Amino acid sequence: MPSLTTTPLESAYHALLKRGRLSQNSSQAALITRLSTIQHGLDGDAASTPTGLYIHGSVGTGKSYLASLFTSTLPSHVSRRRAHFHEFMLDVHSRLHVARSSSSRYGSADPLPIIGRQIHDESRVLCFDEFQVTDIADAMILQRLMGAFWAAGGVMVATSNREPEKLYEDGLNRELFLPFIAMLKYRCETWALGGTQDYRLLGRDAEHGQKVFFTDAQEFRTSLNAATKGQALVSHEIPVMMGRKLVVTATTTADESKIIVSSTFAQLCEAKLGAADYHALCQKTKTIYLDGLRRFRLSELDFVRRFITLIDLAYESGTRVVISSDATIDEAFAEIVENERQRLMRKSGGLQMSVKKGGGSSSSMMSTFVSGDTEWSATGLAEASLATGGAGETDVGFAIGRAVSRLHEMGSSKYGQLD
Repeated sequence: MPSLTTTPLESAYHALLKRGRLSQNSSQAALITRLSTIQHGLDGDAASTPTGLYIHGSVGTGKSYLASLFTSTLPSHVSRRRAHFHEFMLDVHSRLHVARSSSSRYGSADPLPIIGRQIHDESRVLCFDEFQVTDIADAMILQRLMGAFWAAGGVMVATSNREPEKLYEDGLNRELFLPFIAMLKYRCETWALGGTQDYRLLGRDAEHGQKVFFTDAQEFRTSLNAATKGQALVSHEIPVMMGRKLVVTATTTADESKIIVSSTFAQLCEAKLGAADYHALCQKTKTIYLDGLRRFRLSELDFVRRFITLIDLAYESGTRVVISSDATIDEAFAEIVENERQRLMRKSGGLQMSVKKGGGSSSSMMSTFVSGDTEWSATGLAEASLATGGAGETDVGFAIGRAVSRLHEMGSSKYGQLD
């Protein structure tokens, strides 16, 4: 057993405090101590598995930052994977697609436990950012998938804006998801990170970083021209999983390892795109200039959800999103935020949802499955949008605050730096 000396995580944390990159915060310090016990456990006997951690709390309180710090300071012999939960589930669905296409390899066996063990063999530690379940397809596979991962000795550390009991809240056939919640609470300690101060908003003003939200169209164009250094914007093809491709307008300068994309809200968030497209885009892109944000109506919740997914995946990859809008960020979401407030007030009398015969497909993609010109809802409801009722709608209220907070951080001069 290792001696209870200072862990690499604790050393890194105290160095950040000394350099002023983090402020003294008792809630964050307690979380560092708890995460350090996991590092001690992982550095010891491989046969013993430390209890994981499910961290939840308000936006901007440091959950994602400290979880990334934990992952990056793990001992080199401990295999690990740090991923946004969207990204992880895309990978799972891709593996499941391959498994179902290769019946001779798996026979009649359920491929999910096999995939869960494969994931453990690759990564003893899974560290998820923004653990959330809004898709019935994901809700139905998590118990078998993660059950196999945990049984093989895997450890999960996850951040979320929701406590475990509220995952997939109001979701379709939620009773089938409850055994996973029980398993999650058994395998991971639930940790509420205290505080309501959004540190991203504090850091934005102090660091005098780049402006990322414009309501003046000319200023937005000036920023784009400066970023592209006068290089022409041309059509650029980005490979997406399962053989699909995303075409964007971008610079292809020789001295940049990543492209700069110029697009519109209609092209990226009103088109039939999903997390797979945004993940592929953000992996290749340094900055996305997004023109055409506006005041959203309640009928446009699908567009809002796509926008939030884009911001989440951009944040995870360190991609900066620069926006031009005819409304302020608060005005853009005001109608939806107000609707969420009213929904919470009348929740106790809310309607139950049930599957209609002949409903949409339970998608093999996160959020939406695109096939030709047809976009199938993953809710399992005929003519139901992903953001209409159930978990799809409830999580929009949580996610808007997170997206706005992350946009503020994207303006920081230190955005994308973990140090």
